[in-house]
Amino acid sequence: MTSKISSTTSVAKPKVHFYFIDALRGIAALWVVFYHTDPDVRLFELSKLLPNWFTVVAFKWGSLGVSIFFVLSGFVIAYSLREAKIDFGYFKRFSLRRLTRLSPPYYVAIIVALGFAFISSYVKHVAFAPMGESLSFERLLTHLFYLQGIFGHKNIDDVYWTLCLEVQFYLIFCALLAIAQWLDFSCNWRYAKAGVFVLAATVAALFPLGVFPDNGRPVIFLPLWYAFLLGVFAYWSWRDKLKPIFFYLYAGLVLTGGIVNSLNFAIASAITAILILEAGRANRMEWLNWRWLQFLGKISYSLYLTHVYLLGIVFFLGYKILGRHLWSEILCLVLGIAICIGFAAIMWQLVEKPSIKLSQKVKLVKNTEAIRV
Repeated sequence: MTSKISSTTSVAKPKVHFYFIDALRGIAALWVVFYHTDPDVRLFELSKLLPNWFTVVAFKWGSLGVSIFFVLSGFVIAYSLREAKIDFGYFKRFSLRRLTRLSPPYYVAIIVALGFAFISSYVKHVAFAPMGESLSFERLLTHLFYLQGIFGHKNIDDVYWTLCLEVQFYLIFCALLAIAQWLDFSCNWRYAKAGVFVLAATVAALFPLGVFPDNGRPVIFLPLWYAFLLGVFAYWSWRDKLKPIFFYLYAGLVLTGGIVNSLNFAIASAITAILILEAGRANRMEWLNWRWLQFLGKISYSLYLTHVYLLGIVFFLGYKILGRHLWSEILCLVLGIAICIGFAAIMWQLVEKPSIKLSQKVKLVKNTEAIRV
């Protein structure tokens, strides 16, 4: 007969570490930091000495680091749900686990951002209005639930809009997997997963192809959904869940749409996904396993969350004290990046690392097993 008993012990699976993924995460975070140095305003003298192509690639294209983050998120979430049997209980636990991982550093970053905004308003003798909007209870509450964009509020910090989309990506992807599994089980539809995600990918591709307009930063997931799906499809192709030809057809479609419609975000997303797949197929997921780059990858979330206002403070105080000239720009740039990395390392240790450990206590599967006796 078969009976279910609670399992008090479990066999730990060996931890898989994707060094190449962590390295790309570090590169993406540092690239976004360079973007927010605002070279046209803060590095005017330095920019005149640098080659124009270097300034464009290193600084002005830095916002494309977000596209790398979105693709990486798709890859990592596809990996984490690779064996999941999703029901409503699993979906709740998955959502709780992701929010437990993301929210504590995010909430601390909000508090710090508001503190610096208050100090800035006091020093400059202006009204306290982070990012040009007064702080109301509704605005703060919507931030706590990643809904500020949907409710029409400005982000307290410039980077928070991406977190709202990330949360939507996670939940929608998990829900689509659940639907596909339900169709497979209930309707005996062998190609349910393919049907669900072909439809999802087709709708997502309409944005880079120009069928639907690109209106800048979206507040719902659809306009940039293709970037997340590229990461998902890269993982599935690497693990033989999807034939590479289908991945390359989709990546090529997004890439073509990006080139035709001058969408650098789409181009960067497609290239990132292709690099990840080829690294996996070549058994090179240990690429870029350099200590400093792995360190940046580890603290990348904290660095991303906190760098904007830290850079602003360093440049503001630096130019007040030293004046505006080439050497003060260089010094503020180096010092600003160093302070951002140092602060992120502290936040990783004190906030992010504990939040990761806390999220791991949320078990995605019930700790029971069937034993035949």
